[in-house]
Amino acid sequence: MTANLFFLEKARLAGTDCLLEGPEHHHLGRVARIRPGQEVWLFDEEGGKVQARVESVGPERTRLSLGRRIPPGRSGPCITLAQGMLKAKAWDDVVSGAVEWGVAVLRPVLASRTVVRLEGSEERKIGRWRQVALAAAKQCKSGRVPGLEPPIPLAAFLSETRPEPKVILAEHGGRLFKEVLADVPMPQSPDLDAWTLLVGPEGGFAVQELEAATKAGYEPVSLGPNILRAETAALSAVAILMHARSF
Repeated sequence: MTANLFFLEKARLAGTDCLLEGPEHHHLGRVARIRPGQEVWLFDEEGGKVQARVESVGPERTRLSLGRRIPPGRSGPCITLAQGMLKAKAWDDVVSGAVEWGVAVLRPVLASRTVVRLEGSEERKIGRWRQVALAAAKQCKSGRVPGLEPPIPLAAFLSETRPEPKVILAEHGGRLFKEVLADVPMPQSPDLDAWTLLVGPEGGFAVQELEAATKAGYEPVSLGPNILRAETAALSAVAILMHARSF
């Protein structure tokens, strides 16, 4: 059940009480019909949880007093998933799956074979993706919402400096992902284990894009002989990485 789990930014959970507004306030008062005196759980973007008591439910905001706190836990690597933009349903599946697996950052990438049209404002799109992520976090009670950033051209993304291991999923060629993982020693703490996964859009990456990624330090890897849909490949790679590098 997700009726007693609500999201609030970490900065607003620092004191002894807080206000819940907007969609989360509406969900608490109108959907879940929670009343003063009842206890709920709040979670922030890093996965921390706070037990709270509802003091009042007004027309525009809910006032809560804060109690027991549970710090965020991490048992797996810090993953940045750079995903070629997909059509709406497939993209929502990637967002939801990224939440379920505990991905730290989700970067939408614009490649030459990206077929989706980015109509409307970026702010509105990120807001919708955020709502998908919040719903998934509540459903699986993970409490962790990945950082969601505006779409970025592939060339600009490749120009960013990333010291962590970087891999790109390749339809043809590349070492098996499990072999690459075996070559990277496990650090002493999961907080020191960071990876970047680069996955193409529906049509995959063009040869020139794969070459550019390789020059930028991304190692081409394969998940095996089967041809996977972009969203399946992305979440499969995340699952393999999380399983192999969990503490």
